[in-house]
Amino acid sequence: MKALFKYSKIKLIISFALFILAIIVLFPLMLKSLKAITETAITPDRSFGYDLSVLSEIKQLYGSEGAKTYFFTRFSYDIIWMLIYLFFFNNLVLFLLDGLTVKWLMMTKALPFIAFASDLFENSLCSLYFFNGQKVVGQLAVVASQMKWYSLLLTFIAVTLLAVSKIYQKIKSF
Repeated sequence: MKALFKYSKIKLIISFALFILAIIVLFPLMLKSLKAITETAITPDRSFGYDLSVLSEIKQLYGSEGAKTYFFTRFSYDIIWMLIYLFFFNNLVLFLLDGLTVKWLMMTKALPFIAFASDLFENSLCSLYFFNGQKVVGQLAVVASQMKWYSLLLTFIAVTLLAVSKIYQKIKSF
């Protein structure tokens, strides 16, 4: 477990390469699978701030075959993507925190894990909603989506601030 929170240059390089590779290869495959059945690339995962009415429209658009395909893509391709972005952002945050001793900054280590958990929760709830149509499940999917996007946004902000701090420290030490 400690290795998960220990910085390593090789892990950062590997995670960055996997991150770029996933964007180039995995995303198009995932969208192609979904589009082949639903005839659309619309997915709640790529939408920030959708509500229950939008989720209902997507459910209608997908139909039962689309719901099955959505489930398959979320729990195959998307799980791989989520693990890759977790690996990358975790290693990036650890790299940027390396050498810093400010205790409250250490909480930023949790942000990629919160995003991962929220994304997994959103995928599960959307899949369940597409199959059973219960409004409470759809509403929970909307909340999980917002948690995912806000935790990713906070991760980006933290990475930016940590990078600026790291650069500032390097300049200051000259």
